[in-house]
Amino acid sequence: MPDTPAKGLPVRVSPLLPIDRDAIIAYKNVHLQERTNLNTIQVLAWADQHAEAAAAMSKALGIECSTRPGVCSSNEHTQIAWNSPTSWIVIANDEEWGRKPGALLETLQQALGGLAAVVDQSHGRCGLRLSGSRAREVMAKNTAIDLHPRAFQPGRCASTLVAHMSAMVIQVDDTPTYDLFVARSLARSFAHAIEHACHEFQGD
Repeated sequence: MPDTPAKGLPVRVSPLLPIDRDAIIAYKNVHLQERTNLNTIQVLAWADQHAEAAAAMSKALGIECSTRPGVCSSNEHTQIAWNSPTSWIVIANDEEWGRKPGALLETLQQALGGLAAVVDQSHGRCGLRLSGSRAREVMAKNTAIDLHPRAFQPGRCASTLVAHMSAMVIQVDDTPTYDLFVARSLARSFAHAIEHACHEFQGD
């Protein structure tokens, strides 16, 4: 059963049940797992407030928020992914962050009042983490973006089609590890497509 949430917050249930918290794929050279209990906050700067919103977010979260396209800034518990010329997606896990549920939303609302719209999309998104020496090959089966290290490195992100579904792709490290975010309503189909692409490497 899901844990009882803080007062005022709905129960967080994985869209991938019954595999919640279990590895979807655990091969020697490729691993796929859901990132659970994530806060996913959309920040949309008001007109002519882009730089000011980025600066305020950097100060509030202690991460340099980039205004350059395709850049994801992060620390050990929070990611700020560029999403459009005037918006970002902020992703964090409450437990890893060491803060109470809802604290990220409150922090951003207080920091960005008058500068941006701050919208909690946590219950509408699903996050997956794909990693391993074969992860780039799995991704190459599912997306048309150039994943070569000279073009897409750690700290890069893209909103693109993955397995014919709209997704946010963030490269986390050189393993390579990719964080993938998709609409909750597409999560099962999306996870199945990535899982299917992994099967070739089961015997590696």
